[in-house]
Amino acid sequence: MSTAQDAGSAGSLSAEPSGTAPAAPAVSRRVRFVVIGVWALLLTHFAATFLWTAPGFLTGRPDDGTAGPPRTSALAAYMTPVFAQSWSIFAPSPLHVEYTLQVRGMYERGSDGALLPGPWIDTTAVEARALTGHLLPAATERPARRLASDARAAYLKLPEKARLVVLRSPAAGPAPRRIPPEPWPALRAALLDDGAPPAVVDEYLAQDRALAAYATQVLRADGATGGPASGAGRPGRALMYVQAKVVRHGVTRHGAQVRPGPDGLTVGARPPYAVAGQDDAAFRSAWDALRYESPADDGGAP
Repeated sequence: MSTAQDAGSAGSLSAEPSGTAPAAPAVSRRVRFVVIGVWALLLTHFAATFLWTAPGFLTGRPDDGTAGPPRTSALAAYMTPVFAQSWSIFAPSPLHVEYTLQVRGMYERGSDGALLPGPWIDTTAVEARALTGHLLPAATERPARRLASDARAAYLKLPEKARLVVLRSPAAGPAPRRIPPEPWPALRAALLDDGAPPAVVDEYLAQDRALAAYATQVLRADGATGGPASGAGRPGRALMYVQAKVVRHGVTRHGAQVRPGPDGLTVGARPPYAVAGQDDAAFRSAWDALRYESPADDGGAP
């Protein structure tokens, strides 16, 4: 019997040799796919971030953005979902200005052909109401502020003489001249005649059209057919033109007692304009939920 017990003990010892670690459990194929996917996403994000923020001497794109390979719309949509990602958010020269966009309508007054300007509407203030209490506000939810910044940057690239063409409004004065429904081809020719480079002209005109389209949408949602003396749902004068004003506010620097005054850029009047696919009903629904009584600006000459 002892011999059988010894044989059994020897068999058990040989089956589990001392000093050998247990084999690691096999990793399932699903877990491997998840790990590989996470690493692929991280590497893609790091590559996109590098291409978006890298200095121009690495990517071949000038730092001022005036020329060179443009950033693709897909990259821009990915990199700016919530906040702007740029070296300008860091010292020594962080952003120190903020922009607001104001719009107003110009309405038919009577048989004399004169136009009556309406009050300025601060669209950026309305957007701020939409962002209040929002945990992750997206860049797409503040188009007015972004449009104001881009339009001013495109305007500053124009030569001094060409800027006067942009600011001039044929609809101003006691005997205004009618503006064609598509004024941008003539505006482009005038800007080129004043020495503006074609690429700079086209960049500005894209922003000018966007200003006109956004102003039209806001005024329609705000009851533009009512004119300056009436509100939504009340009859009034017909909307003839729209006008946009970009206001640049300097942020109060540390230690300063007085905030710098605003700097306004009022673009000439443009006819109401709508881009393809513009959903006025959806915009009006969102606008009605956020509309507020905006204090009128000092008006100024159009």
